[in-house]
Amino acid sequence: KSRTVADAIIDRFDLKAVYGKNTLVDTRRQLAARSGIESGKDTLIKISVEDGDPGRAASLANAYVEELYRQNSQLALTESAQRRLFFERELAAEKDALAAAEAALKNTQQQTGMLQVNTQVEVAIRALAQLRAEIAVREVALKRLAVAATENNPEVIQLNTELIGMRDQLRKLEGTQNRPGNNPLIPTSSIPQIGLEYVRRLRDLQYHETLFELLAKQFEAAKIDEAKQAPVIQI
Repeated sequence: KSRTVADAIIDRFDLKAVYGKNTLVDTRRQLAARSGIESGKDTLIKISVEDGDPGRAASLANAYVEELYRQNSQLALTESAQRRLFFERELAAEKDALAAAEAALKNTQQQTGMLQVNTQVEVAIRALAQLRAEIAVREVALKRLAVAATENNPEVIQLNTELIGMRDQLRKLEGTQNRPGNNPLIPTSSIPQIGLEYVRRLRDLQYHETLFELLAKQFEAAKIDEAKQAPVIQI
């Protein structure tokens, strides 16, 4: 019964001329008066149309189904396209950030002459980078949901809960790197000063690499959803 469907049918069959109406509003009212659309508990939608021409009456009834399918397809495409465009923008921005991190690491290598770090430091950096990237992906998902969802949305609540736990874990992990002792993660203070800047650059690079990979997966999933057809309507 939407105006979108009605206007498409009016234009398709030139009903303004058929009904002898001067305005689109009057034509819509005439079409609505001649159309019966009922939805029952049996999950069926029943459509009937009265017209002076039996053939046109049948065509109008079928046109409701066709326009409904077209509208469903458009709505499904719009929603999935929005998600695809959102992740496409985020991925493009992260690609630039990754390129900048690669350039910064290269400059640091040239300035310090340092090409690699201790394996334990590498493990610590990778763990931090992975966790920070996971947090960033969830923050991106929250930003996407904020367009239409409220704070009471179950998905929003779940993401906020996950973020609280992951941020707490990140604080603990960052804290262990600054404490001396037998922790397998070498304290940042123990790293030679000449390699400290290198470690920071390497950490940034691995963070952006991980985040780029995660966003790329989200982007590909959105593209697949966009390519899917709308649900089929049985007639």
